[in-house]
Amino acid sequence: MEQLEKGYDYLKENSYFFGEVPNKRALEIADYKFFWDTSDELAPFGCEEAYVAFCELANWLIDFPNTPIIECFMWILESWDLELEDFNDDIIESERILRIIQDMDFYEELMTLDYTIISTGFGQLIIQGKIDGDVKNIIQLSILRQMNSHVLDAFLGNNEQWKYERYLYLQKLLEILEEA
Repeated sequence: MEQLEKGYDYLKENSYFFGEVPNKRALEIADYKFFWDTSDELAPFGCEEAYVAFCELANWLIDFPNTPIIECFMWILESWDLELEDFNDDIIESERILRIIQDMDFYEELMTLDYTIISTGFGQLIIQGKIDGDVKNIIQLSILRQMNSHVLDAFLGNNEQWKYERYLYLQKLLEILEEA
């Protein structure tokens, strides 16, 4: 699968990522085509919510250059009426995920929040060449929730190939997160 082959050079085809020059370390760590693909909805930046989150992060870093990135994540969670301590291992429990899928607006309550968290975290990597350690767990929880079979089913229905590809992308994101 070409999207997952290591060694992709984003700068051969592009100079900017959503108006930002990618940090050299991000290019080295995230050297997979899927990571940079803004048209693949299975990829981390392939939807409108991810684009908006990345742009908001870029603006936030300009407005608050000396503020720890955890403050940005706290602001994101507050937008969903969540506190930082609410975003813990409980969010990846299948029972809780099923309740969100059945009782709430799945896309708004789960997908959009996870897209925002994942894009913001990897956006920091693209812009600053790092992901702060105090936000890695938040990003990891969103990725793990996206890997849950109930989420994959609700998001992608019966398309087993797309579910498989999405799962592989998410596995690679965990590897990139660990290295960042």
